[in-house]
Amino acid sequence: MTAVWVALLAPFAAALAALALGRRLPRLVAPIGVAGAGVGFLAACVLAGIDIAGDLGQRGATLAHVPTGGLAFDIAFRVDGLSALVAVLVTGVALAVQIYSIDYLRGDPRYASYTAFVSLFTAAMLVVVTANDLFVLLVGWEVMGICSYFLIGHHWELPEARDGAIKAFLVTRLGDIGFLFGIFALGLGAGTFSIGGVRDAAANGGLTSGTATVATLLLLCGVAGKSAQFPLHVWLPDAMAGPTPISALIHAATMVAAGVFVVARLLPVFQEAPATLAVLAVVAAVTMVGSALCALAENDIKRVLAWSTVSQLAYMLAGLAAGGYTAGVLLLVAHGAFKALLFLCAGALIHAVGSNSMDAMGGLRRTLPVTFVTMTIGLGALAAVPPLSGFFAKDAVLGAISRAAFHGGPLPGWAAWVALVAGFATVALTAAYATRMWLRVFFGTPTGTVPAAPSQPAHTEPHLAEAPALMRRPLVVLAVPAALVGWLALVPGTWARWLGGGGPGIPEPTMVHWTTTLLALVHLVLACALVTWAWRHVERDDPARMLGRSRPLLANGFRMDELIAAYVVRPVWGLARAVVAGDRDVVDFYVRGSGRAARWVGGGLRLLQTGNVSTYLSLLLAGVVLLAVAALGAFA
Repeated sequence: MTAVWVALLAPFAAALAALALGRRLPRLVAPIGVAGAGVGFLAACVLAGIDIAGDLGQRGATLAHVPTGGLAFDIAFRVDGLSALVAVLVTGVALAVQIYSIDYLRGDPRYASYTAFVSLFTAAMLVVVTANDLFVLLVGWEVMGICSYFLIGHHWELPEARDGAIKAFLVTRLGDIGFLFGIFALGLGAGTFSIGGVRDAAANGGLTSGTATVATLLLLCGVAGKSAQFPLHVWLPDAMAGPTPISALIHAATMVAAGVFVVARLLPVFQEAPATLAVLAVVAAVTMVGSALCALAENDIKRVLAWSTVSQLAYMLAGLAAGGYTAGVLLLVAHGAFKALLFLCAGALIHAVGSNSMDAMGGLRRTLPVTFVTMTIGLGALAAVPPLSGFFAKDAVLGAISRAAFHGGPLPGWAAWVALVAGFATVALTAAYATRMWLRVFFGTPTGTVPAAPSQPAHTEPHLAEAPALMRRPLVVLAVPAALVGWLALVPGTWARWLGGGGPGIPEPTMVHWTTTLLALVHLVLACALVTWAWRHVERDDPARMLGRSRPLLANGFRMDELIAAYVVRPVWGLARAVVAGDRDVVDFYVRGSGRAARWVGGGLRLLQTGNVSTYLSLLLAGVVLLAVAALGAFA
């Protein structure tokens, strides 16, 4: 477990050091951030190497036992093939982001706090990855939430950055309410908060179907919030106001990947609740198609990639719902590689052009050759162009879903068919918006002057030149796994062994499915051909114009913000006003009334307390006379 502690503590120590030394020794901040991520990456690689050699298995350590007066919990960690693999992804992307940020944010006055929060973000995700107790996982889960708030709002002087940070924080916290109650329900139902114990209880019949259903539905609220699934997906596109390297970290390796990781880690529990799997599959189907349509209509290059992330996460969750454990995790890793590459390439484009808008770009393949080649690889992997990583990973997911649809399993058949149809539709839509972006950015012509990017450092001016060396090199390095990691699907036995067996549930004898492969390729080719034809012969400046009147609706995310404002926010505000009015006009009325009555009674009694002795004697005499008269009347 030594490598685990090193991987956890290195970025955490870097965060503390960056905060402590940021003002006094600002030149040390960048080396500290890179060193923390680099040491963590090396430790994660050691863990992955041990796992590949077959010597890792499942190892755990308990730091403390915490009695609660009821069901206790442990501060415990574990490492296995899944956690080692995801740890490599997290630390690798974090290292690329730290190096890239040196030039991207050069001269930024808040660079020290930025580096510290990136390091803390990395450490928090590693806590989620290695936790062996639900409450320990919750700690990392919530620390990521606060880190995302600060990093999205890094340029807090910009209204869109402040609004995006607040929106991300509130929406994910809303989902986390259900997540917390899901932890309680799952722990009490299984008799333990240990993740290993909960998985064993699910495998051995220790969880009733009702308990598993309630607990997993509640957990699904948090998963939908963190991984931006319908209807809690609305925060992710607006989070693009943060610095572009942060977008790469959030979208590729940390925040949004945490929800998918939790489902993969607790998949045996989810498979005890077919109703939850059906909900997950339907939510994923709606999310993947809807967000892909939004990406096709979007003009902001970072928002296109943000909608793409929402769609690809839905792919992973649909695969896991169908029992495709290794397929879902493969896509998680492949997506982490090519989405980090795409966001960092987008940062290079913004650095050169000074705008997020594709209207300000065009014909950049000769001006930015490194960015052109690396982004072509990233977009090809995103669109599942063979033989890049996305092709094999998405084919594995579609194969798992098709197996569930044709042969059954924990996921109800109708839900599997919904996910399968949505999956093939999303293949075509993904290829369409990826092709559109590629053509517009690298082959089109700029169509106008666009305001500067919100997340662009204020000191940077557009210069239409290749990015500095510290921004280019991470692109070249990330292009390698983006192109090749999907080939792991061709060795399913080894891949499954790295992940600790083929995963729970439906066996996965192979991860290459020729029927789904051919259908996916047909969808891919047709979509790319249609977009290219539209670009060349119909709408040369923007093929998305073919969407016609539906484009504003799609570009606004189906106006989900307006719907939520009308049917959630306003009713809540109305209820809040009613509660305030009731408290003020009903509860406070009686409280104030009792106070006034006491004052009135006291005022009346105060009139009798004059301090005049003769008055007191006169009243005493009058009282005696009254009593005497009353007594005589009684005897008479």
